[in-house]
Amino acid sequence: MPEPRDTARRLHRALRRRRRLISALFAAAAVFAFARVLAPAPPDTTAVVVAAHDLPGGEMIQPDDVRVVRMPTELAPHGTVASTDVLLREMLAAPVRAGEPISDRRLVGEALISGYADGLVAAPVRIDDVDVASLLEVGDRIDVYAAQGDESTNARLVVSDAVVVTLPQFGGDGHDGALVVLGVTSPSAAAVAQASSRGPLAISVRR
Repeated sequence: MPEPRDTARRLHRALRRRRRLISALFAAAAVFAFARVLAPAPPDTTAVVVAAHDLPGGEMIQPDDVRVVRMPTELAPHGTVASTDVLLREMLAAPVRAGEPISDRRLVGEALISGYADGLVAAPVRIDDVDVASLLEVGDRIDVYAAQGDESTNARLVVSDAVVVTLPQFGGDGHDGALVVLGVTSPSAAAVAQASSRGPLAISVRR
C-alpha cells in the first residue's frame, strides 16, 4: 500500500503538469486572438462587368459577351458598371481582352471623346482600305470620302478634319474594312452614317 507522502507527491506532480498544459493552451489562444486583431480586414469589393472572352471593336455587346465579377473597390476602374443589362446593345469602340473591365471609355459614346473639343460626338466609320487605316494613329486628322458612281476617282468629300479617337485591332482578313471611331460634329456624324449606308468610304490623312 503506497505511503500517503508518495501519493501526495504524485498528485502534486500531476497537478503541475495540468497547470502547465492549461497555461500553454491559454498562451496559444492569446497568440491566436492577437494575430486576428493584427490581421488586416478583407478589402471592400464591388461588382464589375468584364468581358467574358476577347471582344472585337465595332461590335454590339451581347449577353454572352459579358459577366460580373467582384474585385477590390479601390482597383475597380472609374466608369464601370455592376450590371450586364446596362451594356447590352452598346457598341465597343475598340477591342477588349477577356476579363478586362468594360468602362464607358470602351464604348462609342460621350465619355469616349471627353477631353476633345466641345460639341463633338463619337462616330464609327468603316474604312474600306484596311492598309490605309492601319497607318492611322489616335489623334490624327483625316478627311472622309464617299465613292460616287462606278469610277474610283469620282469621290465626294463627306467630312473634313475629323479626329481619330480609337482604332481597331488589325490582323484579320480585312474583307469587312476597318472600323475607326472619329470625333465629329453631330451634322457630320449624320453625313457619315448616310454615306456609309450607300457604299464604301475612303480617307486621306492630314496629321
